[in-house]
Amino acid sequence: MQDWKSRRPAIVGLVLCSAVGLYFLLGVIYALFHYSEFASANPQFTRYVIVPGLIGTLFIAIGMMGFRLSLPFGIYGMSALFALFLFESYLTWRQIPVWMGMLGKLSPAQQTLFVDDPSLVRGFTIRGLNRLAGVSQLREAMLSGFPFSRVILCTPGDDVISYKADRYGFNNPDTAYDTPLEVMLLGDSFVEGFCLAEGEDIASQMRRIGVATAALGVRGNGPLQELASLGRFGPLLQPKNVILAFFEGNDWENLEKGLTDSWLRSALDPNADFGSQSSAMATMEQARVAMEKINSKPVSIADLFTKRATLRNFFALQQTGSALGLTYSKLPKEIPEFRTILQRAKSIVAGWNGNFAVLYVPKADRFVGTFPVDYSLDHLRTLVLDAAAKEDIKVIDLTQALHRREDPARMYGADAHFSRDGASFVASLVARAVEGDQIKVSDSCGSVRQCACSDDNAAAAAGGSRTVC
Repeated sequence: MQDWKSRRPAIVGLVLCSAVGLYFLLGVIYALFHYSEFASANPQFTRYVIVPGLIGTLFIAIGMMGFRLSLPFGIYGMSALFALFLFESYLTWRQIPVWMGMLGKLSPAQQTLFVDDPSLVRGFTIRGLNRLAGVSQLREAMLSGFPFSRVILCTPGDDVISYKADRYGFNNPDTAYDTPLEVMLLGDSFVEGFCLAEGEDIASQMRRIGVATAALGVRGNGPLQELASLGRFGPLLQPKNVILAFFEGNDWENLEKGLTDSWLRSALDPNADFGSQSSAMATMEQARVAMEKINSKPVSIADLFTKRATLRNFFALQQTGSALGLTYSKLPKEIPEFRTILQRAKSIVAGWNGNFAVLYVPKADRFVGTFPVDYSLDHLRTLVLDAAAKEDIKVIDLTQALHRREDPARMYGADAHFSRDGASFVASLVARAVEGDQIKVSDSCGSVRQCACSDDNAAAAAGGSRTVC
């Protein structure tokens, strides 16, 4: 009995130290198992392998040595880990209403507002609708939303933020097509104006300052989907300028997924048949039936686990890491088809002597953390800017422009999309680039670098650079 009492502190210390150590080492194992994504570059290797590996090894070593310090060391370590998970729980709990609103959860009172609206749709992606409809050919595919439908963007608190889709199914007033377009914006939810009230999205604010603009953006789109939309609607509308918004958060991943669909991959073919709204009518009808079944089921907490990686992110302390600036993005692999997409898009726009450019949209994570994370995100930025440079395509890069703002985090909302101020800033920047014919500049920028830019009131191309910072 006395022997047990004397050994108990060391045994308890071993258990506590081992628990802390194993937590960090399991993260290392995950990173090494996904080496190309989390360990193949120095920042990610240091963050996800070296540092947690040293911490985990240290705790287990101290626990196994059975020193007197193993018990207090284990207690302190476990307490710190518990505190981190407690903080993660707080951040997650605070974010749950935002996530539920992003999924389009309607309260009973909100449901009564739309009970008699047969045009109501929510929570769809173009690729998802085509998958539900069993599309096999590009010309038959839906490449826009549902025309003249009421589309729910999000439901924050007691509000319902939605828009009435135009004749093609996008977030524009139908009168946007009454005059020749100066700008067509292609993109995902950032272009659609996710969770922004009517008139606050980028295209609306560009129209307000006198630039005839149409936004062809739908949540979940990727570069390949946007190329297909350009192929169908570009020759029809023939805007003077076409700008493809590339979001560094998930557009590369969406491109990878899009390439797995043979019907969508065919958009890369120089002789692709993009079809028309009439050729996609049957698909649209099938998709609407599928949408009605999906929308008949209420959004629940369970959707956070089936539609988001909520549990995995919780155990990875992602919210805490983001707040500290310690969550690094996955490393992108090279996708040569991206350059082909830019090449094809530029060629299509040249068909009516238009101008084509890329708008690079950075993640909110660049601006919200305690420590800078740009160096961990610039791998993807390099791939995008280099591909554009090789195709002699202008890039309007928001990264440096936002960094020059006094509080760039204010340009994003709680859902990590642009706030009203952010959309206004982007609208002004793009309008100045278009009005100054900056997207015609053809000098080479090369890879990612610090650009010498003018101030926010007169953003201009940097000394003949391709990139507007």
